[in-house]
Amino acid sequence: MLQYRPSWWDQSVLLKPFDFGVLGAGLIGKQIAIKLKQKYPKARVAMLDRLPIPYGASTRNAGFACFGSVTEILDDLSHTNSTEVLNTLQKRQRGIQQLVKEFGADAIGFSPTGSYELFYDEQGFEMASQAMPSINQMIKEVTGVQSVFEPVSTTDLRTGFYTKGLFNPHEGMLNSGKLNQTITEKALSIGVIPMFGYDVERIVANDQGYEILATNQMQLQCQQLIIANNAFAAQFLPEEDIQAARGQILLTKPIPDLHLKAIYHVDQGYYYFRCLDNRILLGGGRQHFRTAETTFGFEGSEEVRNHLLQYLSTYILPGQAFEIETAWSGIMAMGKEKLPIVKTINSHLSCCVRMSGMGVALGPVLSDEVVSWY
Repeated sequence: MLQYRPSWWDQSVLLKPFDFGVLGAGLIGKQIAIKLKQKYPKARVAMLDRLPIPYGASTRNAGFACFGSVTEILDDLSHTNSTEVLNTLQKRQRGIQQLVKEFGADAIGFSPTGSYELFYDEQGFEMASQAMPSINQMIKEVTGVQSVFEPVSTTDLRTGFYTKGLFNPHEGMLNSGKLNQTITEKALSIGVIPMFGYDVERIVANDQGYEILATNQMQLQCQQLIIANNAFAAQFLPEEDIQAARGQILLTKPIPDLHLKAIYHVDQGYYYFRCLDNRILLGGGRQHFRTAETTFGFEGSEEVRNHLLQYLSTYILPGQAFEIETAWSGIMAMGKEKLPIVKTINSHLSCCVRMSGMGVALGPVLSDEVVSWY
């Protein structure tokens, strides 16, 4: 590895102490950096990342703009108190609206397609539909949105799922590449300083704030450090409940006359698929491989890929030929509860991590929350 040796110009100009350092230049980190710079135009704000583009979940997700299916919400309520669940849901719903308003639907590839929750059989549908009125009422109380979920026929989808599902008109899809590019361009245009390729080895507290040391011996100083690198924050916050969770995705080649045009949730959100330029994008299945998928490894596994291929054949495109164009993995952050960790740790350190697969929707609201502390 090339060992860094600073010049005078580096020390006196490029690396002079920063007012704010944001560790992690994914969707969350970039939005925090933007809002800090907007609040304090004369401040030196750096966003640090080990690679030129995010490589955790920000550009490796499915491009869902969603706030939860009925069975996902029911599962959340079984593990976490209702106030926290509904508070997070409200932030997700508000965050989607804010994301579109701040950056523009075209710029982020947003399409308000609505979403379907699909079921394997009548029993699963009936259980969810019986809970639907109370879930709708809860959502109305925290968001003001009425009748979010409604039962619909899914026969015209021509899938292997049950013929009835639940539809939510308030969700949609976006282009994760465009979203990240747009937010990055915004950050750079207002003077946020990119420190890409900065592979942080450790952070050290001192009287001036924090010293951030890279693996190549580069170092910089910031008065306020915000850790926003999601699952990878576990290295710097070992006392927090942060577990890596790999999500694997398959993308088919274009399918003629593809009739699936929205986003789709199944099985408490553990399976998710959508159309993408006449292709099917399918992700999930992690619940069947929990031990193996609790990893920081991006290479993926044949077991999960084969599982997803079988799922495609059985439920999504039964009796229809398809080919896989590509596959990839993203690393999410999970914990015992599906809640983000957003807090100040000391007078110079705060964090906004463990998005539990909800970072796209939560980013606008949680970044506002972090910046309000300064």
